[in-house]
Amino acid sequence: MSDLTRHVILNHVDSPLKWLVWTTGEVCLFVAPLFCGLFFNQLIAGCVVSFLNHRIYKIYRQRFGKDQLQAVCYWFLPHAFKRYPVIPPSYIREYTG
Repeated sequence: MSDLTRHVILNHVDSPLKWLVWTTGEVCLFVAPLFCGLFFNQLIAGCVVSFLNHRIYKIYRQRFGKDQLQAVCYWFLPHAFKRYPVIPPSYIREYTG
């Protein structure tokens, strides 16, 4: 075995989690309105909204690329400042006293 074949970086390491053929975001865009419509006894409206969400998302991805929506969400949606306040900072290695 040569040195080149032992150190191969796989391309699927950074690929997103998929359920069947859809990514997690696509599943949430499709299933969340469907469940909301089912919860409020408006199943047809939930189906229509989920179909429209899916189509608009596909058009957006074709026009602007895969990672554009993730960058937009990062810059324009609010962040949780202290997500886990109980977890100590990683630079503290030892507590004394």
